[in-house]
Amino acid sequence: MADNPTPKTISATQASNHFGTMIDEAARGRSLFVVTRMGRPQAVVIGMDQYLELIELLETADELQDKEYLASIAEAREDIRLGRTLSLEVLDKEFGFTEAELGLEIK
Repeated sequence: MADNPTPKTISATQASNHFGTMIDEAARGRSLFVVTRMGRPQAVVIGMDQYLELIELLETADELQDKEYLASIAEAREDIRLGRTLSLEVLDKEFGFTEAELGLEIK
């Protein structure tokens, strides 16, 4: 993760009593909260940015376990190394995408 928020352990009662502040701190990426019940960790509250980063990391980890995905990456790198690439202009002509569809301007 880009920032490493400080973990804070709080009871469920404290979390309930200070929910707004806890959410604000987590949302700003300042803290993550381990919420306990009877002294045992039960839940974690993190900001949305940290959550999205974690999901992205998990997806990347899944991809790195996929042999077909890794083979396709190796093949693509080999194509690039050997110069087997197409320019954006050629792709546009071949497949008929407009600049707007590509979200790019062709210069």
